[in-house]
Amino acid sequence: MLKEVNPGTHTQYETDITGRFKFLFLSFGQSVRGFYKAIRRVIVVDGTFLKNKYKGVLLVATALDGNSNLYPIAFGVVDSENDLSWEWFMRQLKVVIADEVRLAFVSDRNVSVIKAFEKVYPQSSHGICIHHLLNNVITFFKTQGLTGLIAKASKEYRVSAFDTKFAAICSISQAVGKYLQDTGVEKWARCKFPGIRYDVRSTNPAESINNKLLTPKEYPVIPLLDSIRKMLTNWFYERKRLSSKHQAPLTFEVETKIERRIDKGKTFIVYPVSQDRFLVRGDKYDCLVDLGRRTCSCGKYDLLKIPCRHAIKAAFSVNQQIHTLTDHYYTTEILAEKIEEVSPQTRTIARVSCQ
Repeated sequence: MLKEVNPGTHTQYETDITGRFKFLFLSFGQSVRGFYKAIRRVIVVDGTFLKNKYKGVLLVATALDGNSNLYPIAFGVVDSENDLSWEWFMRQLKVVIADEVRLAFVSDRNVSVIKAFEKVYPQSSHGICIHHLLNNVITFFKTQGLTGLIAKASKEYRVSAFDTKFAAICSISQAVGKYLQDTGVEKWARCKFPGIRYDVRSTNPAESINNKLLTPKEYPVIPLLDSIRKMLTNWFYERKRLSSKHQAPLTFEVETKIERRIDKGKTFIVYPVSQDRFLVRGDKYDCLVDLGRRTCSCGKYDLLKIPCRHAIKAAFSVNQQIHTLTDHYYTTEILAEKIEEVSPQTRTIARVSCQ
């Protein structure tokens, strides 16, 4: 029924040799098309226990849209978080989301998840949740004293600033420093990540979806899927309604960020270097902005794809509109296109399912 009313929807289930239910996968075609059209290529995956009579685990793959709204891509029901179930889920996900170098995943440090990434998505980049990493440091080393410094190091946009903080961590505790290195610095340090993960640094998006399904997780599988369908129907309908009222060129959240950065850069002074390059002074350190390449030596513009306060000041000096310098995923136009793609046919699911 889902496939009939939602072109491109991928569903799959498996049973064991006795015919008993084993695995299930669901991804709405509208969600996949919206992902390719208007969503940043960062997917967060996580699992949560089901609380019905038959137990099991709900697996979730989700992204964030340009307004930082949750954007679910796929759901799975499996027996537990083991090698077989995670690899099966990832192979089903690969049917709708192809492996490519532009794609990035964020997860906890579950060994089965890591193995599945290596087998199924070898071209993509894989980052780990900073919150899980900090909790592991506390658990393994019985200390909270370094977590603040580790968190600050992970947020750094400039490699030189990160190296300074990481050296301080190692000087305080060589054991913690070695653990962080063995974990893979490129997996948790923002400025070291080999791909593009924007501002997605934790598994919070997937955990938030799991929290929204707190009561449905007590239901059997079919009512659980129906609850997911209803949830998505309501979400996308409401987002379409709100987006139709938003007239600014960038999404509401990004417009708010831009306003804050404008205020922080009021006292900066801009010195033109060439047509697109500018030296911006007045902050803690001088920054070189290149509007043509959309970069700034502070690193923030490069990694988040939203003009930093230095780039904004430089743009104002040459009367350039800020939205023209922002990644297209953050524009109201793209957000509206994504919602138009998803919402109408998702409501059709509701009507057919009720029948």
